[in-house]
Amino acid sequence: METQKKLRETATLPHALESFQDIVTDIGGKRPVLFFDYDGTLTPIVEDPDAAELTATSKKVIQQLSDQFTLAIISGRGLADLKSKVGLQGLIYAGSHGFEISGPNGLEMQFEPGKKILPILDEVESKLKKRIETIDGCEVERKKYAIAVHYRRVKADQVVDVENAVEEVLVGEQRLKIGKGKKILELKPDLDWHKGHALNWLLDELDLAAAQNHPIFIGDDITDEDALEALSGTGILVGSHGQKTYADYRLKDTGEVYRFLEELGNWDKGNP
Repeated sequence: METQKKLRETATLPHALESFQDIVTDIGGKRPVLFFDYDGTLTPIVEDPDAAELTATSKKVIQQLSDQFTLAIISGRGLADLKSKVGLQGLIYAGSHGFEISGPNGLEMQFEPGKKILPILDEVESKLKKRIETIDGCEVERKKYAIAVHYRRVKADQVVDVENAVEEVLVGEQRLKIGKGKKILELKPDLDWHKGHALNWLLDELDLAAAQNHPIFIGDDITDEDALEALSGTGILVGSHGQKTYADYRLKDTGEVYRFLEELGNWDKGNP
């Protein structure tokens, strides 16, 4: 019987690098299956989302890992944007929090109920852009299945204006909901589908049975908690998002993420 996960304070989590042998023990004789968020996990958070690029060294690490393990990136970014940013073959890409998925060997999925919401997102996007025109530093980014409102560059006393604008354009619209992240608000379909569902869908679709495989998810933001809660494996939180977490371990930043990944890759090479 599966034990219900509990929320914990980030500061109380064991450090994933210091506890690497414990993680290896948890993996046992199974094959790791790796899942990552993108922004704040594989790349540092930056003011301009378009500037969140992988370094050549980062790409090399990810590409090498994808040769060893099944590897998926599950991001709030739209699928096309995510694939363009990463630019590597042989990976599974899940964009828009898992509403659209693409991978090797013809793997393709669009969450069907989400398609009905696209015209609504178009209408709300137009209203929102007009509504936030006067708020300096606020940016509206349209993804296929979501609208991101970035306020990292908005003055602190105007953040409430951003929040009010988002709430106002959704008055009477019950098919969308507001999601919160690090200096971002997202308007997305109010449907029972998120990163956790996408993760488990991939495990089922690729026949990665729990008896032979051990999922590892690494993420940094509030939206990653859906995956951390749904995960039957090892969850790692990068940094802190200011709330309690379902993660099992923590890492300080993206630099430590790559140190952990290199250790995992080296461990696997030594355990054929």
